[in-house]
Amino acid sequence: MATWFITESPHEKVVLINSATGVKQHYYADFASWLTTQGFNVYTFDYRGIGGSRGENISDNLFDMNDWSTDVDAMISHITRIHPLSQVVILGHSVGGQLIGMSRLTRQADALVMIGSQTPYWKNYAGAWMKTKLWFFWNVTVPLGTRLFGYFPASKLGLFEDLPAEVARQWARWAKSENYIFDELPEERVNFVALNQPTLMLSFADDHLAPHAAVLDLKRFYRNLKIDHWHVHPDDVMQRSVGHFGFFKKRMETVLWRETVSWIHKVLLPGNKRAA
Repeated sequence: MATWFITESPHEKVVLINSATGVKQHYYADFASWLTTQGFNVYTFDYRGIGGSRGENISDNLFDMNDWSTDVDAMISHITRIHPLSQVVILGHSVGGQLIGMSRLTRQADALVMIGSQTPYWKNYAGAWMKTKLWFFWNVTVPLGTRLFGYFPASKLGLFEDLPAEVARQWARWAKSENYIFDELPEERVNFVALNQPTLMLSFADDHLAPHAAVLDLKRFYRNLKIDHWHVHPDDVMQRSVGHFGFFKKRMETVLWRETVSWIHKVLLPGNKRAA
């Protein structure tokens, strides 16, 4: 399921928002609506097995993150068909930034933005207690939960939306490998390396789900992107906290949202649409 936020004053730029793992597209509605006031057409969507794309029985869903990357491709294909003259910006939150690299059609985008995007490798997370929790989560909670329920019951644990079993198991495998997805999917490396667009990466000093080391770990796989990396402390944007989800709160309009839009306009000059 997808939603099109239509602007009344288009300037031929479209934003596609890739959600975080287990986050419904509705979470991004405030940000998407605000972007329309800035002249952007905006699309949000739910990956297969999540939110409006969940289906009646999640335990019947055999989807994994490879399927999520084809969901991204489907959205890019739709956008380029509906808006053939528009410049396309893909904004990925958390795993949404990882799916940028896995998606075959991302190379058609004109610019990329990654918010709190990281690899899940557990040793990149700070502190013995956090490492212990993550080790237990990936090695015990996910395998046991998916075996007992036929899906990962994240909502029962007060975490996020429930996940299809194969999504959760694949995520756990990647979190245990310092080589990220490439032990399991070596062919995906070509997609990551092929991308060379201007890219904005935002990470946050108080983001415990995407610590600086994990963000830098993802960054190393996008070796040809032209990256501006903003590592932000809450004090820098006059906030007590930002964390993993705070960028999309309405209170971020005055600084982070406007600075991000300014960056997009700076790197995407009118009439410079990337060839498909």
